[in-house]
Amino acid sequence: MAEFRVRVSTGEAFGAGTWDKVSVSIVGTRGESPPLPLDNLGKEFTAGAEEDFQVTLPEDVGRVLLLRVHKAPPVLPLLGPLAPDAWFCRWFQLTPPRGGHLLFPCYQWLEGAGTLVLQEGTAKVSWADHHPVLQQQRQEELQARQEMYQWKACNPGWPHCLDEKTVEDLELNIKYSTAKNANFYLQAGSAFAEMKIKGLLDRKGLWRSLNEMKRIFNFQRTPGAEHAFEHWQEDAFFASQFLNGLNPVLIRRCHYLPKNFPVTDAMVASVLGPGTSLQAELEKGSLFLVDHGILSGIQTNVINGKPQFSAAPMTLLYQSPGCGPLLPLAIQLSQTPGPNSPIFLPTDDKWDWLLAKTWVRNAEFSFHEALTHLLHSHLLPEVFTLATLRQLPHCHPLFKSTGIGIEGFSELIQRNMKQLNYSLLCLPEDIRTRGVEDIPGYYYRDDGMQIWGIPSSLETREALVQYVTMVIFTCSAKHAAVSAGQFDSCAWMPNLPPSMQLPPPTSKGLATCEGFIATLPPVNATCDIILALWLLSKEPGDRRPLGTYPDEHFTEEAPRWSIATFQSRLAQISRGIQERNRGLVLPYTYLDPPLIENSVSI
Repeated sequence: MAEFRVRVSTGEAFGAGTWDKVSVSIVGTRGESPPLPLDNLGKEFTAGAEEDFQVTLPEDVGRVLLLRVHKAPPVLPLLGPLAPDAWFCRWFQLTPPRGGHLLFPCYQWLEGAGTLVLQEGTAKVSWADHHPVLQQQRQEELQARQEMYQWKACNPGWPHCLDEKTVEDLELNIKYSTAKNANFYLQAGSAFAEMKIKGLLDRKGLWRSLNEMKRIFNFQRTPGAEHAFEHWQEDAFFASQFLNGLNPVLIRRCHYLPKNFPVTDAMVASVLGPGTSLQAELEKGSLFLVDHGILSGIQTNVINGKPQFSAAPMTLLYQSPGCGPLLPLAIQLSQTPGPNSPIFLPTDDKWDWLLAKTWVRNAEFSFHEALTHLLHSHLLPEVFTLATLRQLPHCHPLFKSTGIGIEGFSELIQRNMKQLNYSLLCLPEDIRTRGVEDIPGYYYRDDGMQIWGIPSSLETREALVQYVTMVIFTCSAKHAAVSAGQFDSCAWMPNLPPSMQLPPPTSKGLATCEGFIATLPPVNATCDIILALWLLSKEPGDRRPLGTYPDEHFTEEAPRWSIATFQSRLAQISRGIQERNRGLVLPYTYLDPPLIENSVSI
C-alpha cells in the first residue's frame, strides 16, 4: 500500500466548478491503480478552489508515468444520476510517499462523463518518450484528436478548415469563454440600438451630404478615426496609409514602370520638381507602386437591389528627398490603359483627384478584408491551429508556446492562394522582397521586425524556429496590425468606402461633390459595415496580451526562463514604441506588445 497526496486546482472562469464526482488512476512502470475517489466532506471542485486529497494505492505501481482522470455525475437515491456538467481543471499535483511533487498540467474543460489522461508537465518530443506506456498514450491521444478535429474544404480553392457546421457545435476548449461571448453580444446589441434609434439602419438611400455623414461619425470616436476625419483628403495621409494603415503589406519599391501604366515625365513634373525625371527617380529607388491588379474583373455584389462596382487600380508614389512625406504621383483605375482609363494626377480638378483616390481606398478595403485580414490572419491561422491539434500531443513542447460580396471574396481568396508562398508569410523576407527596408516612417515594418526577433525546408533547427516564429507572428502581431485599425480607418466612411455604387470614371473633368456622394455606399450599408468593423476592432474582454501565459504548462526552469526573457524584451520594445509615439502626430499603436493578443481572438 502507498499513500499519495493529490492537490487539484479548478479554474476561476464562470461555470468552471462541477458537482460531478472525480477520481484518478495512477499509472506507473509496474501497473495501474484502480480509480481512487477524490472526496472530502462537503462540495469539491468549486470555481477558483485548490483542494487536497489523500488516496491509498492497494499496490505499488512504480515510477509514476500518467494520471488518468475520471469524471461522472453523482447518483442520487431514487433520482438516479444527475445531468453531467462541465469542469475546468487547471492542474493536478501528485506527491508520492517518497520524492518531490509531480505536476500534471490540464487547463481544459472536461465535458460530461469521461476519462482524460494527463502526462507530467515536462515537455517531451516523440523520441523522448522511452516507456511503451507513454508511447502508446501518445498515439492514442493523437488518434482521438484526429477524430475530434477533422478537415473539410469550406469552398473550392480556400484553405481547409475545421469540419464543424456552427460555432455551437465546437467543444468548450476551442470556444469563446462565457464572459467573452456575453461581452461581445452586449457590445453588438448596444451599438445596433444606437444606430437604430438614429434611424440610419433602415435608410437605403444616398447620404444627403458629407456633413450628414458626421451623424454616424459621432457613433464612437477614437484618436485614429479623428485623424482620418481631419486629413482624409490630404495626399500625404492617403499615402501614409499604405505604410501604417490597416493594409500595410502591398506597397513595394518600383524599379521600372509596368507597361500597362504609361506614366510620363510631363504628368508628374509638378510633384517631382525640376532637374529630375521618372527614370532618374526609378534608378534612385524613390518610387513605389501599389498594384490592386488581383481585383481585375472580380464579381461584385448587389446592395439594396443595385449592382455595385469595383476597380483594379495602380498607384505610383514618390518618396521626396530628405525623408519628406510619401506622396501619390499618379493613379490609373484599371489594368488596361487607354482613352477610357485616364491616369489621374494631383494637378487634376479637386473632385477628379479625390474620386480617384477614393477608388483606391475602396480597392484597399476589398483587398484587406478578403486577403490580408480574412485569408492571411484568420483562415491560415485556423490551418496552423488545426494541424497542431491533430499532429501534436498535449505534452509536445510546441503546444506550450503557443463591396464585393461573399462570391467576390471567395474568388479573391482562390486567386491569392495560387500566389501565396512561404516567403510572403515571413516578415523579414516579405520586407526584402518588396524593397521597403529603408522607406522612412514605416512603423508596421519597424515594430513588426522587433517583435519577430528571429534571424529556409525544415531540415535544421534554425528553419524550424523560423517556421514556428512565422506561425506565432501571423496569429498574434500580424493579426493585430491588420485588425485593430479597421474602425479607425472606416469610421469616417469616405476614407475607406466598403462599396461603390457608380462605375469608375472613364474621363476627367466630370466629377462633382454630388457625383462623389452618389458613388459612395448608401446609408444602411455604411452603418452595417461600421458596426461590424467596430466590433472586430474591439477586444470583447478576457484579454491575453502577447507573452502572457496564464496556463502554466511548463514545469522546467529553462522554458520558464525563456518566457521571462521574452516578456522582458516585449516590455523593452513597448517602452521604445511609446517613447517614439510621443513625437508622432498620429501614434502607431497596433504593434505595441500590451495591445497585441496572444492569438487570433476575434
